[in-house]
Amino acid sequence: MNLEELKKKIEVLLFASSDPLSIKSIKRALGVENENIIKDAFNELSEEYDSSKGLFIEKVQGGYQIFTKPEFDYLIKTLTDVEREYNISRAAIEVLAIVAVFQPTTRPDIESIRGISSEGVIKHLVDIELLKITGRLHTPGRPLLYATTPEFLKYFHLADNQELRTLYEKFSKKFEVNPNF
Repeated sequence: MNLEELKKKIEVLLFASSDPLSIKSIKRALGVENENIIKDAFNELSEEYDSSKGLFIEKVQGGYQIFTKPEFDYLIKTLTDVEREYNISRAAIEVLAIVAVFQPTTRPDIESIRGISSEGVIKHLVDIELLKITGRLHTPGRPLLYATTPEFLKYFHLADNQELRTLYEKFSKKFEVNPNF
């Protein structure tokens, strides 16, 4: 199979999937043995999308997915008459940032950092699936543990939790953040 044919097939798979596709899943679906050929096709396809299309391909959650370029979001909103983005308050952003850095973490830990009750904000973030309950802490009261979700990674266009850690380390040095709350 030549590179052009491979790019077309990858494009079809990306278009048809609502979830990110890994190189391994594409390799398996197409029956291609050499991962490097798939990576080459991805690189060319990404460049083509970046330069001449209203879409782009981005690595998220350990796989690849097609997204609408932000400058064309208004068209989707007009077509569907539905807002694609969540209404996220400043308080919700604060909670998401805390959970993203310290996950899994508890509501008391979040409230200790914010200095204010966060129960309603956390419930809302769980309801819209940006946070999830991952278990309970083995301490008196057994508080719930919260972590970010794959939907959180998609919403913020992050590849994985390691990318979060890298961003945190970068900004904590710049702003002298102390992770020991």
